[in-house]
Amino acid sequence: MLSINNIGVSFGGVRALNEVTFETPESGITALIGPNGAGKTTLFNAITGFVDPTDGNVSFDGENITGNVPENVFMHGISRTFQNLNIIPELTLRQNMYLGFIGKEKPSALKTITGMNRGYWKSAEERIDECMEFVNVTDYAEMTPDSIPYGVLKNFELARAILSKPKMLLLDEPAAGLNLTEKENLAEMVQKIYSKGVSILMVEHDMQFISSLAEYVVCLNFGEVIGKGTYQEVRENKEVLRAYLGDDD
Repeated sequence: MLSINNIGVSFGGVRALNEVTFETPESGITALIGPNGAGKTTLFNAITGFVDPTDGNVSFDGENITGNVPENVFMHGISRTFQNLNIIPELTLRQNMYLGFIGKEKPSALKTITGMNRGYWKSAEERIDECMEFVNVTDYAEMTPDSIPYGVLKNFELARAILSKPKMLLLDEPAAGLNLTEKENLAEMVQKIYSKGVSILMVEHDMQFISSLAEYVVCLNFGEVIGKGTYQEVRENKEVLRAYLGDDD
């Protein structure tokens, strides 16, 4: 589904990614791992249009999306979450949810002002309710982020990301900052999303979390792929062990 072909990214004289190549399965959960500074988030940004690759290309569903702006990547059916919560603090969770699809749907402002868009907004509200219920954050819908537990906000990011019914969801360190119970709940959410036909690519450091979810794993180090395959294959790769875990014993 997603094909990364010899992607390179340079920032001035710094080579952040170098000839990164891999393909995600047509349907499945893929994990992107590696030590801090390996280039994982840079690759996410190159896929989603926040960074222009210096060379190589990105294809999604057989179409070249290299260098597309984030809005166009979103229109192709790729949605993402961010390493840091990307939630507007002054808005309630419900109000924040509207930002998950307005850029894709582009409802007519004139029809909204004249009351001709009532059916559209009713449908939008129903979709918002459905997604918030799906990730168990309905009870917090009218609250602002500053009064909501961090684990709930992480689930909320999933709700907003699936609002547009993406074909693929990119999760940037979804389990970061969560306790064991919250991680277990999150794993269930990710499985539920996948069961709805959404392919998933996630950056994650927690190997135990990955082992329960990922069918395919890619490891980066210093901007290059040093291992890829099943979780067990990558876990037993000596170069991955040295780079990611610090020892191959």
